[in-house]
Amino acid sequence: MSALWILAAYLVFLLLISWFARRRALQSPEEFFLAGRALGPVVLFFTLAATNFSAFFFLGFAGAAWKSGLGQYGIMGVGTALVPISFYFIGRKVWQLGKQKGYLTAPQLIGGEFNSPILRQLVLWTMVLFTFPYLLTQAVGAGIIVSSLVGSDVVRVAGAVVIVIIGAVVILGGMRGSAWTDVLQGALMIAAMAAALIFVARGLGGFTQAGLQAYAAAPEHFMRPGPGGYFTLPTWVSFIMLWTFVNPLFPQMFTRFYTARSLRSLQLTLWLYPLLVSFLFLAPVLIGVWARGVGLEPPSADAVLPAMVARYAPAWVHALVMVGALAALMSTADSQLLALATMLSNDLKLLGGGVQAGRWLSAVICGLVAGVLLLGLNPQLPIFTFLTQTTFAGLAALTPAALAALYRPTLPPAAPLASILVGEGVVVAIRLGKLPTWGIADGVLALVGAALALFITAGIWQILNRPARGQAPQTAV
Repeated sequence: MSALWILAAYLVFLLLISWFARRRALQSPEEFFLAGRALGPVVLFFTLAATNFSAFFFLGFAGAAWKSGLGQYGIMGVGTALVPISFYFIGRKVWQLGKQKGYLTAPQLIGGEFNSPILRQLVLWTMVLFTFPYLLTQAVGAGIIVSSLVGSDVVRVAGAVVIVIIGAVVILGGMRGSAWTDVLQGALMIAAMAAALIFVARGLGGFTQAGLQAYAAAPEHFMRPGPGGYFTLPTWVSFIMLWTFVNPLFPQMFTRFYTARSLRSLQLTLWLYPLLVSFLFLAPVLIGVWARGVGLEPPSADAVLPAMVARYAPAWVHALVMVGALAALMSTADSQLLALATMLSNDLKLLGGGVQAGRWLSAVICGLVAGVLLLGLNPQLPIFTFLTQTTFAGLAALTPAALAALYRPTLPPAAPLASILVGEGVVVAIRLGKLPTWGIADGVLALVGAALALFITAGIWQILNRPARGQAPQTAV
């Protein structure tokens, strides 16, 4: 019962924060969708970090380590710690162009820099198509967490209820409400994961004993190439590339680059981000590997961390960790929901656009997610696998077009258009079994295909438009 009280208090507090942000969110589209481009370094840091730590952090990540070993830390910890590199080259320019030209979304910037409405719509629908499954996994993860708290299978109903509460947070407070709640959720997430690591280790007899026990049971989880030869060099390199290049192209992350009060706020966040990731990402990996030492056989890989905490930590710690896990996924889900509503209302002008359209669209999207869950159409793959094969792969294909928009907007629009179409074609071909992966992550192949298409199309255009000898060069329209 105490767990339910903690959960209820947390959800009520979220709604109260959003209510206090409501008055300012009513002022203008820039305020509702981007918090008036005025987030300082502390709030910006927490909202970027909390937005990036989703259901996979507490559920999918530990499950992946339980299956494949400590190498997951090398893939995720190092790869995500390198994300600030791409944040710097992409986020800095996005912030500058947003200030100069008033951009609100990624499709608006990429299409606007190339002066191509078709490109803008292609980016929009690509982001919508590959973000919706990610949002769905947050609702599924919420159902798993609440089920762990109440001790019964209520995944579908609980997931639907949580997504409705997330919708209320967005509808009430917009970006400012989302960012303010991210500070609470980020702090809770960090405290919960630290508590999970400490108390599970204590329940297993200490860090050393937990490691020795796991090593005795599954030594292959402590060395390369890991169980089943999973951690090959192509896998390591491709996943590190994937995390580094795909994160800025999540629409919820891209939008947050616009919200910084100043370039200094953004730069300070980039310094702090890898420090947090390096510590936090070790915890779920260790717990997942330790589960091998005790012979844990969870109903699914995503249930490893909840099961370990429930077995080896006090009840109040289990409640705290589950609420922290809920905070991690809710902080991502509200950002994804707002990003989708922002794009559909501003790039597609659904319901006339503007703040009210954004609110209505948030409600509609929540209804769709809840309906999908209640109808039983939830993903069957583990969260980690599902995301790498869908959202991460699909959005990675947008990276070359985004970089071109930021640094080479004089290229012909056909180049980024071809880039995205080829990149997404690679994803489809892999999913249909028509293209081998050679042990490389799907998203990296999509990224490479998109980059090649961009360069080849731009090169062909340059050759075709090269002025004949004696003629003045023509200006591209």
